[in-house]
This record gives sequence, structure tokens and C-alpha cells, in this order.
Amino acid sequence: MKNDLKGFEIATRKIIMYPDLSVTGRLFGGQLLSWIDEAVAMIAMKKTGTKNIVTKKISEVIFNAPGLLGDVLEIWCKPTKLGESSITLDCHVTVWRSKDQLHLTICSCSIIYVAINENGRPTIWNHKKTSSQKKGK
Repeated sequence: MKNDLKGFEIATRKIIMYPDLSVTGRLFGGQLLSWIDEAVAMIAMKKTGTKNIVTKKISEVIFNAPGLLGDVLEIWCKPTKLGESSITLDCHVTVWRSKDQLHLTICSCSIIYVAINENGRPTIWNHKKTSSQKKGK
């Protein structure tokens, strides 16, 4: 499991609770997509050095396993492409099921965010600023 996440960073952790469940007693897919978009957007903001980003595209999301009540859900991501005004991140969602001592990937996807200006138009994000942030300047 952990080898699959090499190069990824944790974006958030959640405990799946009753309000997150569908009528089938499993994690509602729409809730998971909302968590993914929010968590990965925060990493995109950190990497681009701006909070002025919008979600351009979320790739196909295939739910490989359910999230169940009480599971500890983790959203992991890593940048895969840095464009002039965009950033693409791969995302893996895992759950830890203490009852069965299982740690498994329940879905994965790729997300593109675009930096925008005050008029809502794509704008170039400052690559130099984010590079110097990484160096601790």
C-alpha cells in the first residue's frame, strides 16, 4: 500500500460518519468527490502560491471499494504537471478499516486546477515565487 503512495503527500484525513453515508450504508460518492476537490485544491494552492484557483477537470473516478462507517479515509496527492496557468495532480484515496486491519485504495483520479485573475480569466501563476518558497526564502 505505502509503496503505491511514494512521492505523494497527505492532503487530508477524515473519519467516515453517519451523515456521509448513502442509503446503502456506504460512503456517498458525491461526498467523497467534494472532499477530494477541497483537499487537493489546498495542495494546489500551496504549490502555485495562490488561492485564486478553480477546478478545470476531474478525470474519470472509479470507485474500487466502498468507504464504510468508521473507516479512516486519507486523500493523497502529488503534482504531475505544472503549466503556465495550471497544475495537474494525481490523487489516491485510501481507507483504513480497523475492524479488519485493512488499508486499501478505494479510488484514484487526476485533477487540473487553473489560476485565475480578478476577472475570472486564466492567469500565469508565479513559478519563481513557489520555487523560492520551497527553498525556504
